[in-house]
Amino acid sequence: MRGETEYATRRRGILATIVRQYILSGGPVGSKAIAEQLAEVLSPATIRHVMAELENEGYLAQPHVSAGRVPTDKAYRFYVDQVAETRRLGVETEKYISESLAAGAPAPEELLEKTSRVLSEVSHNVGLVLGPALQEKLLEHIKFVKLSEQRVLAVIVSKPDLIENKVIRLEEDFSQEELDGTANFLNAEFRGWSLRTIRLEIFKRMEAEKVLYDSLLKNVGTLFMWGALAGEEQGQLFVDGTAKILDLQGFEDVQKLKQLLAAFEEKAKLIKILSLCLQSSLSGVQILIGRENPDSRMQHFTFVVAPFRYRQRVVGALGVVGPTRMEYERAITTVDYVAHLCSRLLSSN
Repeated sequence: MRGETEYATRRRGILATIVRQYILSGGPVGSKAIAEQLAEVLSPATIRHVMAELENEGYLAQPHVSAGRVPTDKAYRFYVDQVAETRRLGVETEKYISESLAAGAPAPEELLEKTSRVLSEVSHNVGLVLGPALQEKLLEHIKFVKLSEQRVLAVIVSKPDLIENKVIRLEEDFSQEELDGTANFLNAEFRGWSLRTIRLEIFKRMEAEKVLYDSLLKNVGTLFMWGALAGEEQGQLFVDGTAKILDLQGFEDVQKLKQLLAAFEEKAKLIKILSLCLQSSLSGVQILIGRENPDSRMQHFTFVVAPFRYRQRVVGALGVVGPTRMEYERAITTVDYVAHLCSRLLSSN
């Protein structure tokens, strides 16, 4: 048993060394380079034997017969789960992030835009921020204004944003008096609730209290079934760093680069990937490596993503995307630090 434990430790050490060396150099890693990095003194033959085992198990690949090995997605997953550590970014870097995001007491939208830029600058990858979806924002005040052609303007004051205007197209007409009564009811009953929760509660009351609230609830229910209040609108996506990706390590493959740029053009794909973070039961940094990504065009890249909060409530996601050969520890630490800072700034805004 003792021998098996020592051998397993040796295997982990060799695999971790290969991942680190490949991230640094970008070239296949041979037994000599591994031997120079290991604390344990091992012969080249022993190292090559372990490398062959790891290759058979899917952790390594050999680009050419005479070359060393390169890590696969499975090796990166091992590294992230068992080796990579979250460390402090450094006092100067943390100071730069804090000053960049807090400067001028930015409005929520400005803060999220700044966050995508800072994520890109500090991690040396592409920065992504998915803002709160309308349905997740907390109602402060709402007003409805009658427009022509069965349209209603909803003026929504919410947290963490300030104010939004949404046009709702309806299949029936409302008087301004009916709209005022509906808005007064929502403001009195549901201040501080998310629009998603309000919608569910309205339909629940419509079933339980048909006689008492019949007319008023019907009007509210109709407004929540249509247009911008129906709960279908995604949060705003902020992307920064795409102009610099040619300079990033791992983007040398032109075909892969074209795939990434094509995916950036379809923001719905990026929103879907970031939304996976919000749907997960995990609360911290989450990592999608290579083929773990649901979009086939993104399967040469890694997403490092974390949720951010408004007063303890998850409202959006932020992170970075880069090649699978990325500096994982720096990316993980950066995303974790920025997510906590963004949550604090957003909640105190």
